[in-house]
Amino acid sequence: MRWLRNEAELGTLAAGIAPAVHFAADIDDWLVVGFEYVPGRRASLRPGSPDLRRVADTLDSIGEIAAPGLKPLEQRWKSAWWPRLARERPEIVGAWDIDELTAWEKKAPALTAGVSLLHTDLHADQFLISGNGDVRVVDWGWPAQGAAWVDPAFMVLRLISAGHRVADAEAWASANTRWQEAAEEEVTAFAVYVAGLWNYKAATTTRLARIARDYVGWRLRLPSARAGLAAPSPPPPVTPPP
Repeated sequence: MRWLRNEAELGTLAAGIAPAVHFAADIDDWLVVGFEYVPGRRASLRPGSPDLRRVADTLDSIGEIAAPGLKPLEQRWKSAWWPRLARERPEIVGAWDIDELTAWEKKAPALTAGVSLLHTDLHADQFLISGNGDVRVVDWGWPAQGAAWVDPAFMVLRLISAGHRVADAEAWASANTRWQEAAEEEVTAFAVYVAGLWNYKAATTTRLARIARDYVGWRLRLPSARAGLAAPSPPPPVTPPP
């Protein structure tokens, strides 16, 4: 519900970019929101894609919106991910200097501070491009207030994932978005924090997946499970329509 409420509020703050909100109502324990239907295809982030220009223009439009009422990113980014990784999954940290990583991570909240609207979860599926080239951005569940270069910094990671070389992805951001407003120190602190966050979340998810898989193995070895496969229960009787 919290994420949906965020999306409902962003429909007004990011008018013309986020889908418009036609109605929102709290009904007992439910939050009901009706959004504008936005047609379009996902953006292509591959090298040479004509969508890259549209994505850059959209990023700049988002960065120009002031968001004083949103929770600052610096308040969200208070966790220390790298020390947790060093304790729980030291093989991920490897030979990296954990003290250096921790020092960079601590800098990140203050260095990403600002007053601009941030989406914080942009990727190709979040950009809907219509037949006439208009771009809308969806899934505003994690908005924040921060430096306008932060969303372009997230997009650098997405471009690398889409096949761009690191230097080319940074060059695109520098030439086309408000990334150029960030100092080298700020970008490095951002990169260290996000890497710690994503690696810790991935490690946690992997551990839970392994536990779930082992549990299934245990269940399938039970006599009751084997009996259930050998003699399935008959389906319930179907009552004919009147």
